[in-house]
Amino acid sequence: MSEAAVASTEVSAETLGTASVSRRVYAYTVPGRRDATWTRDVGGQTNSGIGLIKVGDTTKPAARERIKEQLGTAYPKLEGVDILLDEHAQRENGTFFRDYDVHRALRDAGIRRVGGEWFEATLDEVKAAIASLRSGKKFHSTRTADFGMRPEQEDAVLQTAAYFRAHQEDSRPARFLWNAKMRFGKTFTTYQLAREMEWSRVLVLTFKPAVQTAWKEDLENHVDFEGWHFVDATTPPIEAAQLADGPEPLVWFASLQDINGKVEGEVKERNEALYLVDWDVIVVDEYHFGAWRDSARELYDAAEKKLAAAEEPDQELDVTELAVQSHDYLMLSGTPFRALTNGEFNEDAKFDWTYIDEQKAKDEWPGPAENPYVDLPGIEMFMYRISQSAEAVADEGEFDGFNLNEFFRASRVDGNYQFAEPTQVREFLEMLRGKLSAQMRLGLEAGKKPPFPYEDAAFAKGVRHSVWYMNDVASCQAMKAMLDSHPYFSGYDVHVAAGTRAGMGSKAKGPVDELIHNAEATGRSGTITLSCGKLMTGVTIKQWSAIFMLRSLKSPESYFQAAFRVQSPWSNKAPGEPRHVLKDPCYVFEFDPNRALSLVATYATQLATNADESPQAVLGELLNYLPIFAFDGSAMEPLNAEDLMNWATAGIGSTALAQRWNSPLLVDVTEAALDRLLGQPELLRTLDQMEAFRGLSQDVQKVVTSTKQLKGVKRDRPKLTSTEKKEQDATRKLRKEIREKLQKFLAKIPVFMYLTDHREESLVDVIRSLDPDLFERVTGLVIADFELLSDIGVFNAERMSAAIWQFRQFESASLSYAEEEPVARDRRVGLWDESVVVAIGLT
Repeated sequence: MSEAAVASTEVSAETLGTASVSRRVYAYTVPGRRDATWTRDVGGQTNSGIGLIKVGDTTKPAARERIKEQLGTAYPKLEGVDILLDEHAQRENGTFFRDYDVHRALRDAGIRRVGGEWFEATLDEVKAAIASLRSGKKFHSTRTADFGMRPEQEDAVLQTAAYFRAHQEDSRPARFLWNAKMRFGKTFTTYQLAREMEWSRVLVLTFKPAVQTAWKEDLENHVDFEGWHFVDATTPPIEAAQLADGPEPLVWFASLQDINGKVEGEVKERNEALYLVDWDVIVVDEYHFGAWRDSARELYDAAEKKLAAAEEPDQELDVTELAVQSHDYLMLSGTPFRALTNGEFNEDAKFDWTYIDEQKAKDEWPGPAENPYVDLPGIEMFMYRISQSAEAVADEGEFDGFNLNEFFRASRVDGNYQFAEPTQVREFLEMLRGKLSAQMRLGLEAGKKPPFPYEDAAFAKGVRHSVWYMNDVASCQAMKAMLDSHPYFSGYDVHVAAGTRAGMGSKAKGPVDELIHNAEATGRSGTITLSCGKLMTGVTIKQWSAIFMLRSLKSPESYFQAAFRVQSPWSNKAPGEPRHVLKDPCYVFEFDPNRALSLVATYATQLATNADESPQAVLGELLNYLPIFAFDGSAMEPLNAEDLMNWATAGIGSTALAQRWNSPLLVDVTEAALDRLLGQPELLRTLDQMEAFRGLSQDVQKVVTSTKQLKGVKRDRPKLTSTEKKEQDATRKLRKEIREKLQKFLAKIPVFMYLTDHREESLVDVIRSLDPDLFERVTGLVIADFELLSDIGVFNAERMSAAIWQFRQFESASLSYAEEEPVARDRRVGLWDESVVVAIGLT
């Protein structure tokens, strides 16, 4: 066959093939057309744009070959040609579409065609047209996403749908929890559940309005949700009412603060239609924020207490008490620790997807399809113990505990923000660069200088764009001033994402995006964002690859919400190429090791959702996917599960461990718990006869009655009167007194840990078998009454087990000298009301 005949055959295959011929669709632009300007009239408005795009198709394995045939003479080696898109032109039914199908979709959307196959279009509009052809759905100029669900998302939809269907006839609302870590894709998966359940009226409520962006974008960008409407506080009331009455499916997003707020005692105009809708489901996003309790707020950091007071209810959230109701409720949270601890959801009423699950799925993906988890980075945690002299300066005196909030304490002086101890903060910045004080150099093992974040080349990509999590606005501002004047860190662009000037909710994201863009464009060393809470929930900055924990958080929810913030995917995909991952791993840099490791241990305990799993086994598995390296002043070493527990209790004596039984976390005095206590009149009479609890039943009744009355008032109008505020303060004070009485009782329990050698038995069993009379003499209660207080939730058995576990760890370490040589074995450890088997292995 002649060369001309071969060429003719190739052209014929390119232009004439049937729907069964495999094709690729491509788009490109060239100099001259790239900068062409155009205008377009849409809906009475004139929109302008820049750039013309050529859309074509090919049977060749890569579009570049076809484009080279077209442009090779004018653009040798295609220099100056931008190939914008190269994808399979295949529909969901397996057939292939042509470039003229894309052209038709663009023209039907009002996009002008000029000069053959060139269009006055944006790349997103071309992608949207292609997505519509794949799915067979109407073209929408913003709907460019057409991905499917990952396996775990499909499991969540199937399990949740099965649960709701099984409970359709129940008299009480059905409640289901998604305990799914950040990056699970809760908004997209919720919408897929709505499709499965054939819901058309979805109400999304949250205490964190910043998550609104994710809910809106997923609904408006994915082809699966064509025809759905999104309503929020910015939607004009008339339009919202019309959509609520219309036939098409609707998602209404609202913050609980907004819908509970009133104007002169009346519902806000923009929310009126919301109360008239028969909702198919109510979704509560960031559910862990709703689990705050008034009695627990004082246990957390000052900044968190202010957040709780401003954004969260006085009691546990019970959405079934809201004026808007549904038969089905879906609760979403990446850290629902309180809900899990309180046993709010049975095993069949929750779906779990943890960091371990995610990383295991990433490692075990079978292929040959592209791994959907490939761009979800692993996390590595590096812990540094600040020098003993610095620790002494910042020591708060609580269990000899170091406190970062005190270390970085700052205030405003003469209009400028300054650290209380600027010298130690400057030494800290030098430590980040590996410039150690004389004291720290003395402790180093020979040849074992550990890696430091801004010195070691392994961290260079990770720390290029980072977030530093600080305690308050003053410490953020003081740190910016010090970084800007520092010889090394002045090479970074520093932004304070704190305070009202930084923007509220998702509006705080824009300045950070601009900061990173400018730093990349101008060749700066990188960026550092300083935050004391903003951008830590519901917002993604994909370039962040490291977080510096510079505040002493006490809440595992807050800690891991922040830590997982830097685990966002960051990748790109060139036409015809595998996905290129730009971030893996990401880093958590920690400077309060004992506090952090205690929170990690708590997190592992919460991950142990299977009855056959011990927290220690889960902790060991967690460390496989979240390796922790600790610098104790001499060397940086990886930790195993036993090392972690030793670090978490290092330097804490048995007396101090026993003092943890004074913790308010062991006692629940919420309205719900006290209501249950009122349902036990015999128990209350017994307690009233004890000197320590004199008048308890009367106090409990006052708290419950007052709390219910005040909740009713708050639902009716936005502000309390001065008299009602005084009553609220008095109720809080009385609640605190009740808790303190119960804490004094619990403080007597540790004596029984010292009185037994039966460390493998639960303490409850030990007390029963050892001397029940002794328990009554020491505490004033018979065991049955104490167990009843635990059963109704006044005493937290899980936290008591945690306190005993820490004591046993300390005790085990102190007794280990008796063993001539460590031996690998299993050991049973008794906790409060259960025993667990711990695998003790050699490392």
